[in-house]
Amino acid sequence: MDKRMNAADRETVERFRGGDREAFGELVRKHRAQAVDWAYAIVRDPFRAEDVAQDALIASFLRSESLVRPDRFASWLRRIVRNKAYDALRAEKRRPMAPYSEETEAEDACTPERVALDRERRDSVSATLQALPDRNRRIVDAHYLQERTPEEIAQSFGLAVSNVYNILSRSKMKLQEERFKRETALDKKRRLALGLTSRRMLPVPEFRSAYASLGHVLHDALAAGCTDGSASLSDTMGYTGQAFRIQTTADCGLSGSLIYDWGYVLERIAETYGTRARWIGRPGQVPTPETLVRALDSIREAIGRGIPVVAWNLSRAEFSMLYGFDDESERFACRAAGGTAPEVPYARLGRDLDHPELFVGWLENAEASSFGPPSLVRALDAILRHAHGQEPRVPGYVAGLAAYDAWIEAFAEDREQPVGHAYQVALLAEARQHAVAFLSGRAEHPAVAGDPAVARLWREAADYYREVHLVLTRLYPSFPYGMPGVRLDIREPSMRGIREAREAEKAGIDRLERIYSRWVGRG
Repeated sequence: MDKRMNAADRETVERFRGGDREAFGELVRKHRAQAVDWAYAIVRDPFRAEDVAQDALIASFLRSESLVRPDRFASWLRRIVRNKAYDALRAEKRRPMAPYSEETEAEDACTPERVALDRERRDSVSATLQALPDRNRRIVDAHYLQERTPEEIAQSFGLAVSNVYNILSRSKMKLQEERFKRETALDKKRRLALGLTSRRMLPVPEFRSAYASLGHVLHDALAAGCTDGSASLSDTMGYTGQAFRIQTTADCGLSGSLIYDWGYVLERIAETYGTRARWIGRPGQVPTPETLVRALDSIREAIGRGIPVVAWNLSRAEFSMLYGFDDESERFACRAAGGTAPEVPYARLGRDLDHPELFVGWLENAEASSFGPPSLVRALDAILRHAHGQEPRVPGYVAGLAAYDAWIEAFAEDREQPVGHAYQVALLAEARQHAVAFLSGRAEHPAVAGDPAVARLWREAADYYREVHLVLTRLYPSFPYGMPGVRLDIREPSMRGIREAREAEKAGIDRLERIYSRWVGRG
């Protein structure tokens, strides 16, 4: 057990987990001597112990996201040092018998094949570093191990400080890529040894929309096996809540419409459909190589069971659907907005430098008959939670009705992005059209038609969303808006239209909330 960690140390470790270089430097200064001692207890050579400690400290920085419990930092680092020390001994084929521990007991319980793979996986960080150009490798070593500041490094190497920061950032990305390649190669060997399926292709999904929101892609995924395929796109957009979703950024950026806590939303959708969700990744989180391999395994597992997978950011910053994989070519079969995309390499998982986050998820469907009719009550609950901003927040993004205010403010302060605004209008106009179709199509639902008061409120909600759709359709900017060198004067009409859409949507949400209260009140 680690000694109780004080608040300052815990804050340092939390910063380190977020990739803070200064926090890493503080931890290196505090634990370097201890790391050398741990290594020496195994390798019994002071010079090699220094090398092992260096490898372990670099590895700890590269794997910072894998530290689950900050209060166990010392134990986590000690395991890394221990593994590196045994790697060094294995290289000379003179590893001594390891002292008994829970870890070695777990290793002994594994099969020889698994142990061999685990040993192979614990490759030397020094070998990985060879993938970097010599100068970059020396800069990485100087910063992370010699604790030299970027300013000192810039002076030594005759570089601008900004160049040093760029080299450090890109070097870490390159090291992560090399580790992912190594992990992927090992994973292929494991699957081959276990006789697991190396290739599976599901039927090519039908293309349905120019947009690629979570709702659009889930519609195809649900039709591929989870349901009987009779639901319309509007049905799916309504039950998943995507027809009622709105979010934006302070400048109405292009990504604002699609960034939210995807895993949380997928879990709420799974509840609506009476099943479970499985997912990996979230916005703003750069995946480690271990996470990427876990995502790769999960994708192959799901597709192997006949379940297509929803993925974010494989072709660009949008959702797509994976419906096949081939270990030989290391490629996915993928459908993105605009139709079936070319095959996507495994290596593209979370590798976009501008948007490095990753998300893959799917709904379990052991058999289509296990899916009952989606729950209108649960769908309404998710819609209302989103409208009132009661979902987990993603920093930098505003969701629900409050997004309208942020959108108006972007125009008022003249900071809206033209293309982002145009995309937001187009996406929302199409979504609210589905909202109208969904509400109209549920008018005969027993829970609605069986109560005159609910039926009246339901019709009013549909009418208000019809008004939202009409306002957004009128709001769509003329073609030249957003083109290079061209800017139309649409500030005032846009702000007026957004306010009209906001008030109509508020009224629609008010009617849905009254309906939900009646239903929940009846238990």
